Amino acid sequence: MLPARAHCPALLIALALPPHAGAQIRVDGRLDEPEWAQAQVFTDFRVTQPYTLTEPSHRTEARLLSTPEGIAVAIVNEHPPGVPRLKPRTERDQRRPSDRVNFIIDFDADGRVAYDFAVLLSGSIQDDIITNQTQFNSDWDGDWSWAVHEEEDRWTVEMLIPWSVAPMRNTHTPTRTVAVYFDRVLGHSDERSAFPQASFDRGRFVADLHRIEIPQYRAAILHVFPYATVLHDRIAGDGDFKAGVDLFWKPSGGFQLSATLNPDFGQVEADELVVNFDAIETFFTDKRPFFTENQGFFDLRTPDAGQLVYTRRIGARGDDGAPAADIDGALKLNGSLGHTSYGLIAAQEADAAGRRFGVARLFREFGAGLGLGWLGTWTDRPFLGRTARVHSADIGWHASDKLLVNGQLILSEVEQAGDTRRGHGAWVRMNWAPDARWQHRLEATHFDRHLDFNDLGFQRRASLAELRLASEYLHRVAAPASRLRSTRWRADLQARYNDEGDRLPGTLTLQHSSDFHSGASLQFEAGLHGAGIDDLISRGNGPWRRPARQTLFARWRTPVRNGLQLSLRGTLYQEGLAGYAFGPRLEATWFVTDDLNLQLQTGPVWSRDWLIWRQDVEFGRYRRRNDFAALNLNWFPGDRHELRVKAQWLAVTARDGERHLLGDDGHLRATATPLPDFVVNSFGLQLRYRYQFSRWSELYLVWSRGGTLDTERDPRGPLDLFDEALSLRDADQFLVKFRHRF
Repeated sequence: MLPARAHCPALLIALALPPHAGAQIRVDGRLDEPEWAQAQVFTDFRVTQPYTLTEPSHRTEARLLSTPEGIAVAIVNEHPPGVPRLKPRTERDQRRPSDRVNFIIDFDADGRVAYDFAVLLSGSIQDDIITNQTQFNSDWDGDWSWAVHEEEDRWTVEMLIPWSVAPMRNTHTPTRTVAVYFDRVLGHSDERSAFPQASFDRGRFVADLHRIEIPQYRAAILHVFPYATVLHDRIAGDGDFKAGVDLFWKPSGGFQLSATLNPDFGQVEADELVVNFDAIETFFTDKRPFFTENQGFFDLRTPDAGQLVYTRRIGARGDDGAPAADIDGALKLNGSLGHTSYGLIAAQEADAAGRRFGVARLFREFGAGLGLGWLGTWTDRPFLGRTARVHSADIGWHASDKLLVNGQLILSEVEQAGDTRRGHGAWVRMNWAPDARWQHRLEATHFDRHLDFNDLGFQRRASLAELRLASEYLHRVAAPASRLRSTRWRADLQARYNDEGDRLPGTLTLQHSSDFHSGASLQFEAGLHGAGIDDLISRGNGPWRRPARQTLFARWRTPVRNGLQLSLRGTLYQEGLAGYAFGPRLEATWFVTDDLNLQLQTGPVWSRDWLIWRQDVEFGRYRRRNDFAALNLNWFPGDRHELRVKAQWLAVTARDGERHLLGDDGHLRATATPLPDFVVNSFGLQLRYRYQFSRWSELYLVWSRGGTLDTERDPRGPLDLFDEALSLRDADQFLVKFRHRF
């Protein structure tokens, strides 16, 4: 029991709170509980997509209640009978045109991390963690409840967000200040109306959320998720059994612990098909539940799309060449003490070659919009005799409602074979939005040549000095008879050098986009890429003096009409030494019924001058054709049943190759030596059935097949390559997976 003196302020606050503080809400979408009459109500919605800030086409009302079970949200959407309703069922986090609502909340109201909960008219959901103001990550799957109720002239969504859904500071106080956002999207016209007037197309979205004070409650959960998978390899004729467990213990929002033994690698999630000839690796997201839970606190990124904690490193291809490393176990802890938040991650891979990983994070809010943080990572790679440490200090300052400043200092130390290499880097970014029409961004970055956070992070390059300035102007079309809703102009200028003082290719990009009342959109982009040094392409064998290049891009997207939406884009760009490439792309989404939808993507790329590195200072210059096609089918034959087909094909044909050598002066010279033609043909197919026993218990049956053929031979036509791809069979597996929550 609390001391008597502690009861007095709590009692005074409780008496001052509205009677809904102890409300019991049944999440059924009907809003028939009397407590909803005491909710905070938000009605001043404005159109933010496009960013016109005008009155929306139809009225939307949001309500919010704080209850012991969680934060209850209701969004009432007026929808007259004559207005089309788009309500396809989708798998979780699948982006499709639809009537939908979003509720976003920053539990600490400090503009650092927010959580997005979206519900479609069909009852399907999406959820995201938002970091770095505008970075949405849909890998996270939160534990929350929702329901939709549809009527002739409106539809209503209810949500219940448990207090345990995310870590937060100051969980012992009777009230807390949170920042919230509500929006509603009309599927047929893509009009988004929101309260407050924040937009993720602007640089300070999370900082612009609306702050309110609500009663606060504490809730505790203990969830255990054991899983088991049985895998049958149809090529080798053998099988494999794997079992593990994820544990989530949340005694309060101020302390949350996650643990995993033999974690689930999410074999039911297929990565996108990629053939990468670049010097920079491909970035993949992570859907493993342990690694997505409470991960936003550790999500520190750099302006060049780097990431200090890239969880796909844990359990990735082994240092000893193994295709994937098994993980013995991992532990994650998030908590807070007063205004200070803390977090820890530890992971251990199996076997003698297994790596060990550690992450520690601190962040303190000082008030007046100022926050300071520190992140440290440690990686031990015994097979390579390598140890890596990284330290990062970050600052965020909400200087005013128009100016946001962020910065970061990074130090790295790598020890290997008795040698120690230290590097450093820093960046600062200012976002200034003087009014609703203009926004500007100024960014400066410097990484020295020895900075290396790739052992546990994702780093595109070291040795970089970059200055970037971007400005955007939005024109709102006021004429009621105009087909246009708004137009947007954007200019982005980058100047880049490496640590040796060599000028890297700079860029000037000009963009123009138009949004129409029908829901259609049109975008144009022109890019001027200056001449400069490419010091990555040869993989350390010398810089190449790359000539100047130009890029033209256009895209037209139609609204959804008769269940069909089309997106057509074309790109004309220079590559190689002097040649051009052209690539059209068609994307068609067809809502056959509310329970069945198809998406098709296809488009070739033709190039007369494709340049790739072969070895040392040797390069190949080819005529190239890329062929790409992807099909996604989603069918929901019942409330608990989901069938998905995902097929991808990617083929690269290269012909008329000529050998070039990179000279000491940085120029490529032809040797008059022909190179053999080659083909890379890749195909992947996944057929997946999912049955939900309950919201958090599910059974998967998955068949996956595919392969890649990389060979020197005469190229074939696209139809022949596609026919060949269908017979590729490097992998052919059948998987049964069961996961249950206790």
